[in-house]
Amino acid sequence: MKILDLSAGNRAQWYNKQHPFTTYVDIRPEVEPDIVCDTRSLPFEDATFDLISFDPPHMCCGPASNMAAQYGHWTTSQILDTVEGTSKEAWRVGKPECLLTLKWNDHDIKLDRVINLMPQWEPLYGQTTAVRGKHPSATTWTILKRN
Repeated sequence: MKILDLSAGNRAQWYNKQHPFTTYVDIRPEVEPDIVCDTRSLPFEDATFDLISFDPPHMCCGPASNMAAQYGHWTTSQILDTVEGTSKEAWRVGKPECLLTLKWNDHDIKLDRVINLMPQWEPLYGQTTAVRGKHPSATTWTILKRN
């Protein structure tokens, strides 16, 4: 099995942060991914991966905020472009039976809007794992299959 993590960051979702089947990709060299690249242009051959994990930037925050210091500063248009472009590349490098896990927090952009940017992936099911009160939002994990 070959796994691709498209937004490795600090690998918070991983139990084994050095999983031997996984290639960790991130645009930020300081998080020390296996490969530093823009996920809208992946350096892999077609139909390489069985499972792909995608936890894209999801929130617009000020460039001097704590969130920006940890995750980078992104505008809404950059986030939407990243989701759309990365989903196309993920489809290209995924095998025909590939699954994609998507983690999304809807603080700024609703999940339905994101799913609509990914027409080459069919959402199968998902689970909302957190709902916050101060800034109403929910984090949802969704499993999608390659169309």
